[in-house]
Amino acid sequence: EPTGTMDPITRQAVAKSVLHARKELNETFLIVSHDMDFILACCDRVGLMKGGKMVMVGTPQEVLKGFSQEDLDGDESDVCEV
Repeated sequence: EPTGTMDPITRQAVAKSVLHARKELNETFLIVSHDMDFILACCDRVGLMKGGKMVMVGTPQEVLKGFSQEDLDGDESDVCEV
């Protein structure tokens, strides 16, 4: 998780760097994170894993609409940014 131990200012700087690389350098990233704010800020495609299986792929908004907060919480849910 790239932002798991970062303070908010550093987390924002990392998000800006990722967005810059995506836009200006046409780079693609695969990032695994539970930080939904980071995901919403940086990602245009998201995959949601539950119980070790990919259960949904779409935009961050589509994935969030498809699941309640209870579904997204807990040890068995992992969000993989694509």
